[in-house]
Amino acid sequence: MTDPFEPPSGEPPAQQQPYGQNMPPYQPPPAYAQPQYGQPQYGQPAYGQPAYGQPAFGHYGGYPASPRNGLGTTALVLGIVGVVAGAVVVFFYVAFIVGILAIVFGAIGRGRAKRGEATNRKAATWGLSLGIVALVLSVVGGVLIVHVAQDQRDCRARATTQPQYDACAHKL
Repeated sequence: MTDPFEPPSGEPPAQQQPYGQNMPPYQPPPAYAQPQYGQPQYGQPAYGQPAYGQPAFGHYGGYPASPRNGLGTTALVLGIVGVVAGAVVVFFYVAFIVGILAIVFGAIGRGRAKRGEATNRKAATWGLSLGIVALVLSVVGGVLIVHVAQDQRDCRARATTQPQYDACAHKL
């Protein structure tokens, strides 16, 4: 059997030179030379490398941000609740509070949609609009309740007998 580390018979063994002796000396490229294909230029990151101060994979979390649709949807729900509460005159105070909240959340939701942070611009717009309607209905309901209460008070103040006083209660 032959030794695998011996050169084949008939060829002389190769001469080993000391490390670094077989390489030409380093010559820097001239200042006017263009960089080779695929080589980064001075001050530019290498291909596929992020620039200095940039995150390596887009966002710091590694995943794209999901749309923030919560306020637009909340505005829509509050707007619907406010309109229903405003239609029932006795709940005018609920319609007032819910209408203001729907207007605020709808405006914030529209701003997010305008900046591209949310995708439900229509829901935020409808919530804002329904919040305005709920606010108007609550004011109308409040005025109506105050008017009826004043009318009852005046009727009872004018009553001089018990039957007239009882008639004011049935006037509603």
